[in-house]
Amino acid sequence: MGGFDVIDPRFEALYHRALSVLEADHRVAYIGLSGSVARGTADPWSDLDIEVVAHAEHHASFLADWPKWLSLITPTVFARTPLAPFIINTVTIEGLTLDIAVWSGKAMEFSVSSHYTVGLLSGARFDKVGDALEYAVAEQLRGLAGPFVSLIQREEHVRHLTGVPHLIGLITTVFLAETELPQPAKHWNSTFTEEQRQAIAALPPVRAMRDDVIAFGLAAARLLVDRARPLYPRFGLEWPAALAAITAARLRSELGIETEEWLH
Repeated sequence: MGGFDVIDPRFEALYHRALSVLEADHRVAYIGLSGSVARGTADPWSDLDIEVVAHAEHHASFLADWPKWLSLITPTVFARTPLAPFIINTVTIEGLTLDIAVWSGKAMEFSVSSHYTVGLLSGARFDKVGDALEYAVAEQLRGLAGPFVSLIQREEHVRHLTGVPHLIGLITTVFLAETELPQPAKHWNSTFTEEQRQAIAALPPVRAMRDDVIAFGLAAARLLVDRARPLYPRFGLEWPAALAAITAARLRSELGIETEEWLH
């Protein structure tokens, strides 16, 4: 991996065009690369990230003018600030993705986060992977006893699918506890082992149908439980046996599903 040498060559011309336009604006103090190109970790599928530092007294006016100076850099088919008002996300007419962060006074420095974020619906963050593991297991069991049952009984199968990324996030937290590696950013293949990735790939396909939702949900839960339980002694944790028992009882009474073989 690298920088401009590995990405679409049109990005370099786009960057120099941005330099030409923005260096001529008296409100701008600095323009530079950010993201993977700046770090030298880009690959052929990376996009272009630029950071612009405006003089503090001109930051508000410069940011407000972003549609004007962006149009001088490149025509776009998409240009918005959906994530934060100081970040402009764009897609050019050539299909290139360009993101521009506009800072006031100086650029913010980011470091690789040492936190573990568990699941996509809860967004819980932990400093220690053992704590993240404990939360992931409890969240899986809670979800199995609650939303899993209620959404199936209501036949809200489309709604159920929105939770799939959350479940995958819980499982990958267990995987991180197995290896005790930090949480990955964009590139996951270098963090999770081939065996771990294959375990995810082996889960049954899920569609917005009752049988498919049940099959996927139970398979995902069993994968998490089977792999998490042996890790608890390593991190000095006590297995939530009471919650597991209640979850198994609820699955039996509400859905007629027996899980005691693995859920106890």
